[in-house]
Amino acid sequence: MHNQHFMAKRTLSAHIIRNVLLFCAGLFLVTFSIYYYFTRSTIEETTRENAVFLANNTVNRIEQVLTPAEKVPQTVAKMLESSFLTKDSLFPFLKTILKGDTNIFGSTIAFEPNYFADKGTYFAPYVCRKGDSITSSMLGHANYEYFYMDWYQIPKMTNAPYWSEPYYDEGGGNILMTTYSVPFYTIKGGKRIFSGIVTIDVSLAWLTEIMSSVKILETGYAFLLSRNGVIITHPNKDYVMNESIFTIAKENDQPGMRLIGRAMIKGKSNFEAADFHSKWHSGKLWIIYKGLPSSHWSLAVIYPDNEMFASLYKINIILVLLILVGLSLLSFFTIKIINDLTAPLKHFADSARLIAAGNFDVQLPEIKTEDEMKELYNSFSFMQKELAEYIVTLKDTTAAKEKIESELRIAREIQMSMIPHIFPPFPDLPEVDVYAILKSAKEVGGDLYDFFVIDGNKFCFAIGDVSGKGVPASLFMAVTRTLVRSISDKEFSPAAIVSTLNNSLALNNESSMFVTFFLGVLNLETGELSYCNAGHNPPVIIRKDGSAVMIEKTKFIPVALFEDFQYEELTLQLRHGDKVFLYTDGVTEAENADNKLFGDEKLMEIVRENNAVSPRELINKVEEAVAIHVDGYTQSDDITMMTIFYNE
Repeated sequence: MHNQHFMAKRTLSAHIIRNVLLFCAGLFLVTFSIYYYFTRSTIEETTRENAVFLANNTVNRIEQVLTPAEKVPQTVAKMLESSFLTKDSLFPFLKTILKGDTNIFGSTIAFEPNYFADKGTYFAPYVCRKGDSITSSMLGHANYEYFYMDWYQIPKMTNAPYWSEPYYDEGGGNILMTTYSVPFYTIKGGKRIFSGIVTIDVSLAWLTEIMSSVKILETGYAFLLSRNGVIITHPNKDYVMNESIFTIAKENDQPGMRLIGRAMIKGKSNFEAADFHSKWHSGKLWIIYKGLPSSHWSLAVIYPDNEMFASLYKINIILVLLILVGLSLLSFFTIKIINDLTAPLKHFADSARLIAAGNFDVQLPEIKTEDEMKELYNSFSFMQKELAEYIVTLKDTTAAKEKIESELRIAREIQMSMIPHIFPPFPDLPEVDVYAILKSAKEVGGDLYDFFVIDGNKFCFAIGDVSGKGVPASLFMAVTRTLVRSISDKEFSPAAIVSTLNNSLALNNESSMFVTFFLGVLNLETGELSYCNAGHNPPVIIRKDGSAVMIEKTKFIPVALFEDFQYEELTLQLRHGDKVFLYTDGVTEAENADNKLFGDEKLMEIVRENNAVSPRELINKVEEAVAIHVDGYTQSDDITMMTIFYNE
C-alpha cells in the first residue's frame, strides 16, 4: 500500500512535468515554425529581388549588343532603297561597317536572283572577320542557294526584320552565329518591289561569355532559349544547339519543365519553384525567366533550393540543438521544483490510508506554508472530524434500517402466510382446480386473494386491491381477508358478504382507504356462479370451446367508502371445462420504459392463445408476457392473478 501511494505521488508529479514539458515543447515548436516561415519567406523574397535584378541586368547586357547591331542593316536597307550605294561600292562599304562595330562578325547584301543581269543568278557580297583581318567573298552557288535559306525567306515573306535561329553557317562565316535580316525594296517602273536582304551576323561566342559570367551560388547557372525553345547557351555543352527544353522535358518525363518552356518562348517573365530531374541537375529548383525584346529569345536563371536556403538550414540545426539543451535544463529544474512541491502529498496519502482503515485519530503532517498545501491540510482535518461523526451516525442509522427491514421481512412472511399458497389446495375436491400468485411491488403490498369451501359444496373465492401500497395497504388487506372469512361463516350470498364487509371496513375509516373487491360463490354441483363485483377489474370467463369474454362490469363502488351501501349479486352458468381468470390492475396497467400499458386487449390475446392450458400454465404465460412488455422496467404496482378450473 505504501508503494502504491508513493507511486501515485510520482504519477501526479510525472503528469505535471509531462504537461509542462509538452507545453514548452509546443511553444518552442510554434515559435520555431513562425521563425522558419518568416525567415524562409524573407530569403525567398530577397532571392526573388536579386534574381529579377540579375535577369534584367543580363538581358540588358545582351540587348546592348543586339539592339545597336539591328540599326546597321536597317540603315543600309534605307541607303539601298534610295540608290545611295552602287554595286561596285558594296564590298568597301561592308568592310567599313565591320571596322566600325567589333560586335558584328559578318554582313551581306543579298540581292534577288538575276537582280543585276550582268552578274547572273547570285549576287550577295559578304564580308566577315577572320582572325584580326576582314575577308570578303561572294555568296551564292549551286551548293549555297542563299535565297532559300530562313534568314532570307522569312523576312521576305513577313516583310519585317527577323533574328534567325542560331545556326552554323557552313559556306558563309563557318561559325555558330545568328543573323539579323532586314528586307529592302527598290522602285522599278513606278512600283516598289522586293529587291533583297541586308544582314549582319553576330557570333554567339560573346553571348556564351556573358552567360558564363552569371554566377549563382555554387551550382546555379543560366541558359538561353531561342524562340523555338532550342538551347543556345548552357553549362552542359552537349545541350547547345542539340537539344530543346521540350526534348529534355520529354526525355526525363518532366511536364513541369515543358510548361515553363512554353511560357518562356511566349516571352513571359516569372519567378517560381520547379522540380527538375535531369542528367544535368536534379532536385527542387527556383527559376526566373525573362524574354529578350529584340530577338524574342528567353533567358533563364536557375537557383538550387538547397543552396538558396543553406544558411536557413544551418541556423535551424543550431536552433534545434539550443531547444534540446533548453528542454533538458527545463526538465531538470521542473522535476526538482515539482518534486519539492508534491513531497507533502505522500504524507497526506499515508494519513488518508490510515483514516480509511478507521483510525480517525491519526496525526496529520504539519504544514507551515500558507499555500494550497495549507488548504489541503485544513480540508483533511475537516474530513477527519466529519468522518468520525458520520461513522457514529451511520452505525445508528444502519442498525435502525436493518431493524425496519427485518420487521418488513417478517410482515411479508406473515402476509403471505395469510393467503393460500399450497396448490392444488383441495385434493379431495376433484370438481375444482385453482392456482394463484401474488407479487408485491414493495416489501409488503395491498393485493389479496382467497378461496375456501362453505356449506359443503360451495366454492367461495375472492380477489381485491387495496388503495395505496406498503404497510398501511398490507394491514388493510389483512383485515379485509380476515373479515371475509369471518363473515362467510354466517352469510352464503356474495351480496350479503360484500355488504357486511363494506359496513365493517367503512366504520371509523379515518384514513379513507378502500379496496376494489370481487367475490364469487360457485355451486360445485350445478355450476351456477353467483358473484358481486365492488369496483374491481372484470374477470375473464374461458369457455371449454376456447372462447373468452370478460364478465360484464357492474356499477358497484369499492368496499369501505360509504357505510350501508347496498351491493347486489349477479349469476352466470359455468359448464364443466370452463375457467375463470381473475386479476388486479397491476397486470393491465404494467408500464414499460415508454409509459405504455400492457392493456386489456393484450391480456385477452394471451388468454385466448392459451385457453386450453392448466390454471398454472395460463398464469405463467400471462406473467411471461407482462415481463416481456415491461422489459426490466421497475414494477409500479402489485400483481395478483388467480385461475379457477371447473373440472369435467
